[in-house]
Amino acid sequence: MNAINFDDIILGDVISNGSFIQVYKAKWLTKDVAVKKAHISSYNSIRRGTKQLFRANHENIIFLHGTSIEGPTLYLVMEYVDGGLLNSFLHTEQTKYELQHVINWALQIAKGIGYLHDQAVVHRDISPRSILLCDKHRYVKIYDFSFVRQLDTIMTSNVGDIAYMAPEVYNNEKYTEKCDIYSFAITLWEMLSRKKPFERYTDSSTICQTVETGERPSLDELQFHCPDKIQELMIGCWSPDPDKRASMKDIIVVLNVHQQVFDLSL
Repeated sequence: MNAINFDDIILGDVISNGSFIQVYKAKWLTKDVAVKKAHISSYNSIRRGTKQLFRANHENIIFLHGTSIEGPTLYLVMEYVDGGLLNSFLHTEQTKYELQHVINWALQIAKGIGYLHDQAVVHRDISPRSILLCDKHRYVKIYDFSFVRQLDTIMTSNVGDIAYMAPEVYNNEKYTEKCDIYSFAITLWEMLSRKKPFERYTDSSTICQTVETGERPSLDELQFHCPDKIQELMIGCWSPDPDKRASMKDIIVVLNVHQQVFDLSL
């Protein structure tokens, strides 16, 4: 991993603030960057994700410049993009977008996930909170790699947000990259509906019980007249049976066909 001298970093405004991690807009030498700050006790878990991010070379995956350690604090120095989180964009009333934008974003997310799967890597936390927008909201980049794992390693259960989590993950069953396909389908529904999945349920156990009975987010809540092929794709991808879910390659083929008919300027 590329070690960066902390003295070369100038932290600016906070971009996002969580319980244990903050992200800043910053300067590294002369470059605008985003810097994720975490306690050094998180190093081992974060290192596993950053190891994969250092290897990544894809236009829809955020670029990691390097890491810096200063006292008890770990800093991840990443590519800065100016569009903010997809999650914030979807749920801000003032923002407007159309079906063609959803298809464009979904295709780019699928390409980024597909790239990871080709490297035998599972993301395990795909949701609008792990996607950044850039270039006037025309492009997206996957950025949160906290739970990334190689397929040949031991997978833990209950990783990520329960509303996007595949049943086999929270049931502590053996799982594969198909868990990302499930999460992608829930994320696609959220982009199409501008609603939070399972938002009427207040606790994780209720969401799990609901999903186990076969309930999924309602297609009646979609904000756009969604092509049948995309609805069928989404339904198949959130199947409880991982073997019945499409691969990312299949998803990209379907989305490519629909993306080609649109003018994607915002």
